[in-house]
Amino acid sequence: PAYACGVHGLRPTLGRIPAFNPALPERPIGPQIMAVSGPLARTVNDLRISLAAMSARDVRDPWYVPVPLQGPAREKRAALCLNPDGLATTPEVKAAVTDAGKRLERAGWTVDVIENTPPMREAVEWQIKLWLGDAFEAQLEMAEREGDPGALACLRGVRARVTPMDQATYAKALTRRATLTREWMLLFEKYAVLLTPVSGELPFPDHLDRKDDESFKRVWEAQLPQIAIPFMGLPGLVVSTGLVGKAPVGVHIVSGRYREDLCLLAGEAIEAGGVPASPIDPVG
Repeated sequence: PAYACGVHGLRPTLGRIPAFNPALPERPIGPQIMAVSGPLARTVNDLRISLAAMSARDVRDPWYVPVPLQGPAREKRAALCLNPDGLATTPEVKAAVTDAGKRLERAGWTVDVIENTPPMREAVEWQIKLWLGDAFEAQLEMAEREGDPGALACLRGVRARVTPMDQATYAKALTRRATLTREWMLLFEKYAVLLTPVSGELPFPDHLDRKDDESFKRVWEAQLPQIAIPFMGLPGLVVSTGLVGKAPVGVHIVSGRYREDLCLLAGEAIEAGGVPASPIDPVG
C-alpha cells in the first residue's frame, strides 16, 4: 500500500476510472463493485494529472460513469476521527493524523474532531465475504496449486469469516451495502472530507501476517479503514506526511462519491504544510 511506501495513493470512486481486462473472465460481483484502479505518486498534483488521464471514457466497463472531475464548491470543513469504529490506533499514528488536521486548519479549513464514523467494522465483514466468499474453495484450490504463501495465508485466515456463502448471505451483503453507503453519504453532507488513520499501526515487518494466527488477525485489524471504505465505493486518498524513524506515516482522506477533487484539495493543503514525500527504497 502507498502508506507503507512513503508515497501518496488515490483510490477513486467506483466507476471513475474504467477497467477491462480481455485476458481474464468476467469478475464476480464483489470485485466488480469494490475493485478500482488508481494512481500512486510523489506529489498530489501528479495524482491529479494522473486521475485526469486515467478516467478517460471506455465503454467496455459497464460501471464507468462520466462524472466531471471537478464538483460543486464546498465549505472547507473536515471531520477528524482517530479511532474509527474502535480502531486501536497507536500514538505515532494518532500524532500524524492530528498533525494533518492542524495543517488543514492553518490552510483555512475548519476541522472538527469526532468520536466515531458511520460503521466500518460491518463494512469490513461484508467486504471480505463478497470479495473472498464467492467461489472460496476454487480460490483456495488455485492458491494451493500455485503455492503462493501470501494468498494461502489470506484465504486460510479468513475461511471462518467468509464461509458458508449462500444466496441469503449474498443478498444481505448487497442490501446492507446500500444502507451503509447511505449513512456514509449523509456524513459528507456536513463535511467535505473525513480524516482517519490509514492503518492503526505503522507499516508492519514483511510477512508478519504469515507468522501465526494472532499476527494475521493483528495485521487485518489494523487495516480497518482501508478495507472498509471500498465496500461503499467511496474515494480515499492517502497522503504521506513524514517518517517515524524509518517508517512512513500519513493520513487517510475520504469524501463522498465522485468527490476525488475534495480529497485532492485537502491533500494538497496537508502536503504543502509539511515535508515532501519520503519514498522508501525497498533495498535499503
